[in-house]
Amino acid sequence: MAGQVVECSAEADKQDQISRAMELANQIAIHFGLKAAFTFAGALGYGSGHPFDKAACSQAIDGWKQIQAKYLNK
Repeated sequence: MAGQVVECSAEADKQDQISRAMELANQIAIHFGLKAAFTFAGALGYGSGHPFDKAACSQAIDGWKQIQAKYLNK
């Protein structure tokens, strides 16, 4: 989902989305270990480099906002 959000974002916003995802990767590393964080970061790269139906961008963006609100905006 985070990788799809990167691809759905305007070019100027992509780096910010990647930075937010890396913040979440840091939280994952703290709570679940480096292997889980590496898996998340790998999925981010796969999701941002793998073709997908961009009609689902609004769903991916909404889901990513919910994840950020729950885990990053404390």
